[in-house]
Amino acid sequence: MPDRYVLVLAGGRGERFWPWSRPERPKQLLPLARGGRTLLGATIDRALRLVPPEHIVVMTAADLVPQVQRECPGMQVIGEPVGRSTAPAIAAAAALVPRDATFAVFHADALIDDTDAFAADVARAFELAEREPKIVIVGIRPSRVDPGFGFIHRGDRIAERLNRVAAFKEKPDRATAETWTGTGEYLWNAGMFVWQRAVFMDALAVGRPTLAAVFRDLTAADLPRTLAEVFAGVEAISVDHAVLEYARNTLVIEAAFDWDDLGSWGAWARRQPRDARGNVLFGDAVAVDCDRCVVVGEGGTAAAMGLEDAVVVHVNGATLSCPLDATDQVRKVTEAVRGRSRS
Repeated sequence: MPDRYVLVLAGGRGERFWPWSRPERPKQLLPLARGGRTLLGATIDRALRLVPPEHIVVMTAADLVPQVQRECPGMQVIGEPVGRSTAPAIAAAAALVPRDATFAVFHADALIDDTDAFAADVARAFELAEREPKIVIVGIRPSRVDPGFGFIHRGDRIAERLNRVAAFKEKPDRATAETWTGTGEYLWNAGMFVWQRAVFMDALAVGRPTLAAVFRDLTAADLPRTLAEVFAGVEAISVDHAVLEYARNTLVIEAAFDWDDLGSWGAWARRQPRDARGNVLFGDAVAVDCDRCVVVGEGGTAAAMGLEDAVVVHVNGATLSCPLDATDQVRKVTEAVRGRSRS
């Protein structure tokens, strides 16, 4: 049986779900998945379809380690002392992966319901990455025009739903996103990668040799010291910029499963059951004469009346009210709240 591992990146703060998400309880620890499961818990359930628990590594923020450990029994949980983006996080966590192993990388904030198709696609990615020194990415066919994602331009077809990668594209403007979505040649980059540890490190050395030198020979025994003494000083850079932009040995599988990154209240609402008037109600929530609203209450009742296409969230003494189509801008509220506390 091939030596396979899964790395789950669970360090984000998810400010767009304020006031439900806070620094001490970020998006991945909220019950946003089906049946009230946390996003992290649902991600772990999917990972367990692929590898045993002792082969799962979870990278999170140092202050979140106790909460994450409760979600991930029997797994290796690492706490970053400071966030340095995805390339250093993956390189550090790779110290817990045997040198001859292959590992997948998932983010903990995605919602995927078709777990059978997910497991089949990732197993296929593992097989490809084990057969040749390739970086294998699982890309998502765009379901709408959305400039909030990076894109993958598909190159030559190799097999069904499998192509070489022609190029990685930064988040475009809306007009460009509309064009790319319409061609059928582009997929969303959802941050799902599979590679041999050595292949990842070699690719990192091409794009960021200084960063690779810090982590290439890192062992599990050395990891705590490196995190404490070195990690804060390394370059903060995404794996897209540090690795993918330079790699020439990259394949992409078009996912056969559903996917959503749940980047806002509006995105979450798209996946939830609704009442007869199209409202999403969660927790201690009431909607009277409302249409297509999202109402969430925790630690107190959230009530909405006579509203259309609106969000009303009340969580433990904090309340958010805004138009549904403005929920991707909720970060402005969190910045305003922080600014008020500093003044």
